Amino acid sequence: MATWRETYPLEKTKPLKKTIESLFAYILIFLFFYAIVYMAFMNSSISADSSNLKLFSLNSPWLLIAIFAVMVLKYIYEVFYMKYYFYDLEGKTLAIKKGVFSKNEISLPVNRIQDVYVDQDILDRIFGLYDVHVSSATNDSAFLSHIDGINKINSEKLKGLLLQAVHK
Repeated sequence: MATWRETYPLEKTKPLKKTIESLFAYILIFLFFYAIVYMAFMNSSISADSSNLKLFSLNSPWLLIAIFAVMVLKYIYEVFYMKYYFYDLEGKTLAIKKGVFSKNEISLPVNRIQDVYVDQDILDRIFGLYDVHVSSATNDSAFLSHIDGINKINSEKLKGLLLQAVHK
């Protein structure tokens, strides 16, 4: 019998969405640290046109190479993350396993499920992805108990199946 992961698969655009999401975060972090380094150089005895400052220039080819390399590695990580992502209803327990280097697993008895809902963030809307969240009284459920990166039809089917299992 096929698992939910096989019947209601993750979308192939999920790794790209997660990579772009990370790119925005990395850019914000970089700009923050760039501003700090730039102000430090401006307030130091090193002149602003020093070759040391050129390494931190926004038009440095090294910067573009570093950003590209980080994004390629992030995309590869997300592809493997998606490969090892597993979810299924095993008897009366929802099992969700995820992670590449650090494996996380949650087994949530359906009688403990309090709410099931579907949502999207802005990038999910752009890529046509949906997340199915399952909440319970445990602290881990908010962080681990969600299936993210599926299409609208499958998200509604999973939501319906989970609610049906809860009400049995």
